[in-house]
Amino acid sequence: MMISEWNIQYSNSSIWKKKARGAFFNWLAQVIVLFFILFRNGRVVDFLVYVVGVMTVISVLQMIHYLKMPERDYIRFEEQVIDIRRGITGPRWRAADEEVKRVQQVGDVLTIRKESGDDKEIYLENVSETDADKIIQEFRKRYGERMHTKAEEESY
Repeated sequence: MMISEWNIQYSNSSIWKKKARGAFFNWLAQVIVLFFILFRNGRVVDFLVYVVGVMTVISVLQMIHYLKMPERDYIRFEEQVIDIRRGITGPRWRAADEEVKRVQQVGDVLTIRKESGDDKEIYLENVSETDADKIIQEFRKRYGERMHTKAEEESY
C-alpha cells in the first residue's frame, strides 16, 4: 500500500550553511575590491557603487535562501505523481508515475527519466539518511523494474 501524499524536506543543513557562507564571502570580496579602488584612486566611479549595491542585495537574498533551505520541500510524493524542486527560480519538476521510463541510482544521485526524454536528478546528500532510504524504498515500490542501480548494471 502506497502512502497517498508525503514530503521530503532538505535536511543537510551543513551544505546550505556552506553555500550561505560562500554567498557572504562573494559579497565581501566585492566590497574589498571597491575599497581597494577607493584607496588606490581616491574615488570610485558611481557605476561601481551601484553594481556593488545590487550585488549586496543579491548576496543577502542568496544567504537567506540557503539558510532557509531545510524548511523547504525537496520532493513531494503524491498519488501517482512525483514533484521535485528545481532550484531558486525554476518551477517544480513533475512526473506522473506512468510517464517515468527509468530511475537510475549511481552513488548518491538518483536520475529520473520520463518517456519524453526529460530527466531530473535527486541528490541524496541533500536529505537525511533516513529520508534517502525512504525515497529509494518508495521508488522501488512505485517503479519496480524501472528502478536500476549502477551495481545491477555492472552485473549484466
